[in-house]
Amino acid sequence: MAIAHRYTRPDQYYINSDEDYGCPPYNSTPDALPPRPWKNQWPQYVDNEGWVLVEDHRQRGEPHFAAVDVQPGSEYWLPGDTYETPARYMLTPGPLPADALTKRPEQPLAELKAVKTASIHAAHHDALAGAVALSDPTPSTVAVEAGLLAASDPEGLEFVRNTLAARRNELLAAVEAAETAEAVQAIAVSYAV
Repeated sequence: MAIAHRYTRPDQYYINSDEDYGCPPYNSTPDALPPRPWKNQWPQYVDNEGWVLVEDHRQRGEPHFAAVDVQPGSEYWLPGDTYETPARYMLTPGPLPADALTKRPEQPLAELKAVKTASIHAAHHDALAGAVALSDPTPSTVAVEAGLLAASDPEGLEFVRNTLAARRNELLAAVEAAETAEAVQAIAVSYAV
């Protein structure tokens, strides 16, 4: 039996192939399909010309598509999207929008610096609490232990504070001097306790 290749209306994109059982289905043609694989392409039936391959950036997955036609789809963003905007995907065959960006927008440098600065301050607080109250760094225990340490070893407490403050200031200076997002992300926030 002959094989009929069905297509959608009105755009005439390929849907599937099936035996015609002597009576071709509506919106179908016996014209041969282009050879597979169709990476980022999809057949479209053009009257009096047959099948032509057009751009296709959709996500194509089983069971809706044959295993040979599966593709992950092209992620894209539009002008005005931010680094938090989820990737967009095409829903129909065709080219990406003319102004599409295929790389996720970057987080603004000022935001990256603010996040890194907050993590430096939080880590400094945690390191100081851990140095003063090793066994239980809860706020009440830290306050009691800091008072006891200040009374019993004021120079030791001052040394710990100065050492941690110097490291914090060093990290903050590195953030301030960073000129790229990669440089900010490369700063490892750590304190020796």
